[in-house]
Amino acid sequence: MEQYQSALLRYATRVLNNEDAAQDVVQEAFIRLHGNMEKITARGVQLKGWLFRTTHNAAVDYIRKESRRRNLHQKQSKQAEPFATDSDEQRNSDERHALVMQHLNVLKPKEREVLVLRLQEEMSYKEIAAVLKRSEGYVGTLIHTATKKLSQSLRQAGVVS
Repeated sequence: MEQYQSALLRYATRVLNNEDAAQDVVQEAFIRLHGNMEKITARGVQLKGWLFRTTHNAAVDYIRKESRRRNLHQKQSKQAEPFATDSDEQRNSDERHALVMQHLNVLKPKEREVLVLRLQEEMSYKEIAAVLKRSEGYVGTLIHTATKKLSQSLRQAGVVS
């Protein structure tokens, strides 16, 4: 748990854009690990890949659940987000963070996911392919497409030149 927890939390936080949800998802992955440890060990499955795949599955489940919940809430009422900052520096930092997150949200979930795994978690294409249960070629295509989209979006917003 100590070896993989922080990496899984980073991954889940980027996928979900929510630290609290990421903690729940990672906790769920470790609970599943505890229940399946004998099977995993007997099959000789790579623990790191299994944990990332399980975290991925739990995150997808969470996204689906939240999407249904959000749709219900939107039907019932519209809520505005509170905006309260004390300093210009904090406001600028929050705006930059929101801008980057907004640009990540331009990507499809799979594209965002592979970028997080590749750039933040420094996984190889092979490791990402194992997590997503896809081919390395598919992973490479997703990374290429996501990088182009993110770069173009940031250029159009004037964030990068």
